[in-house]
Amino acid sequence: MKVGVLGTGDISHAFMYAASIAGVITESVYHREMEKAVRFRDQYGILKAYDDYEQFLSDDGFDTVYVGLPNGLHYQYGLKALENGKNAIIEKPFCSNIREFDQLLEMANRKGRFVLEMDRVQSLPNFKSIKDHLNDIGNVSVASANYSQYSRKYDAYLNGTIGNVFTTEFSGGALMDLGVYPVNAFIALFGMPEKVTYKVTKLPTGVDISGTLLMEYKQFNATVIVSKNSIGNKHIMIQGEKGSILTETAPSVIEDLKLITRKEVTDISYPQPHDGFAYTLMDIKDIIENRNMQRYSDRLKQTKSVVTVLEYARKSAEIVFEADKNTY
Repeated sequence: MKVGVLGTGDISHAFMYAASIAGVITESVYHREMEKAVRFRDQYGILKAYDDYEQFLSDDGFDTVYVGLPNGLHYQYGLKALENGKNAIIEKPFCSNIREFDQLLEMANRKGRFVLEMDRVQSLPNFKSIKDHLNDIGNVSVASANYSQYSRKYDAYLNGTIGNVFTTEFSGGALMDLGVYPVNAFIALFGMPEKVTYKVTKLPTGVDISGTLLMEYKQFNATVIVSKNSIGNKHIMIQGEKGSILTETAPSVIEDLKLITRKEVTDISYPQPHDGFAYTLMDIKDIIENRNMQRYSDRLKQTKSVVTVLEYARKSAEIVFEADKNTY
């Protein structure tokens, strides 16, 4: 698998580290400003740099595009890549709404290409440990997660500089940026909830700066707290009749995993020397190179469920993106 990278921000630098671990070759980079594309190219020894997306896509030196752009651009750039016969790896959150998901998948199927989300949760060894030990805690009675992280861009927002993550134009907000991780985890563990409710504090721009998501299941409830203007106790905790599973690290990382019972606390962490980027990219590489259609189907089903829950949550909080207004 040979990749062309879209964007030169922090997320694309993280992708390059993951690519070095996963054995993925990066051939080209695109940024609308050539100076930034060249700087990224030279830093990583990439062959080509582009500031024209059409020229970038006409490069036959790579077969897969990594879309490391702001949320609201995932759909249009991913769709264009698929239209031009490239596979598309799209950064989380995959897209703005279920309509965009359906159209991306339809184009991928029409062109015989893969479209996958860089979700960074399901492939973590410690997420697999949660699944392996879930039966040890008996029937689940409650699940909770907190991903509160003071945004380095929030001070700038307070001073009048509004970043993409705080706008409806770019499908921003705390749920899309942070909540997507625990939502992904809970759906992978428990399936689709029966009901979704999201209570938020909104910015004047229309997006959520913080909120509490309630995912109602038949026998228990799962709550997700997110915030981009405060510091919280990051965790995932799944409580059952016989014990609990706990990580007091970010839901995107899941380190230091513990099984807690009435008698003892046991470290159930698996070896996890890399971050979620690397493990997810390894899985995506396997799916594309070996055409592992069952794993591909499973990932698409998971992504569709996550996109659906995020959209239901936004609707309950009356958060409307520009992408929701568009007709394609």
